[in-house]
Amino acid sequence: MVWLRVLCVSCCVLILPSQILANIGTVVSVKQGAEITRAGNSRPLLEGMEVASGDSISTDSRGVVQLIFVDETKIAIGPNAKMALDVTMLRNKKKAKNFAVQALGGSFRFISGNSRKRAYSIQTPTATMAVRGTIFDMWVVPGTQSSMLVLEGTVQMCGLKGGCRSTGRQCSLFATSQKGKVGRPADQAQYDEAVKNGFPFIQSQERLLSPLRVNIEGCAGESAPVQPIEKSDAPEPRPAPPQRQAVKASVASAPVEAPSIEGGAAPDTKPNRPVN
Repeated sequence: MVWLRVLCVSCCVLILPSQILANIGTVVSVKQGAEITRAGNSRPLLEGMEVASGDSISTDSRGVVQLIFVDETKIAIGPNAKMALDVTMLRNKKKAKNFAVQALGGSFRFISGNSRKRAYSIQTPTATMAVRGTIFDMWVVPGTQSSMLVLEGTVQMCGLKGGCRSTGRQCSLFATSQKGKVGRPADQAQYDEAVKNGFPFIQSQERLLSPLRVNIEGCAGESAPVQPIEKSDAPEPRPAPPQRQAVKASVASAPVEAPSIEGGAAPDTKPNRPVN
């Protein structure tokens, strides 16, 4: 029996570290409904649960999730959203060797933590983002368009067909076009419409805990800055061919209307009521 006890203790010693390393962050707040999927199994997401690399989190029209990771990275997930995590922690467990996020649809807030800048990788179905000590909000219309609004630091956004844009200017908004490029809203009206429909945490931070609230002054309304693109910076905007039927079918689950941008027209989708 002694050998059996030794074997059990040895197994616990071998298994325990891998379990500890798998825990990369904690759910600090949940507004139902939200669920977590791990190894193909889904269950309701609860406050206080730990998340692991490989987990995916999704919300319905009521759900809002807030996470704080061991390296102090913070992510808020808005309604009608889905996100997958691929994170590898260093041996000291305080920083990530690799921190990859797949934002598959919906609205998000991302606040980088103590890990190295090059460790972070943010991907959507239509864009990739590289962060440089950054706070920014994202809006992803599945399979159609990705938008980001920078709140602090610098972010580089690249379309799937080449072409990148980088900005460190607060309240700057960039989005992908149907041609896979990246540009700004065409005018102030497009900027305001995008913020209203796709960036709920800019409209209101009441649902967010203090660690995920940031300075958003000037990012909504008439005071929000929209800089026209110089002719050398992007091609003149061209009207998109009528594609209402195809676009509506492809983004039937999209929560709101995507903005058009300089250099490429945006899809014409029917907006739902914005989140307050």
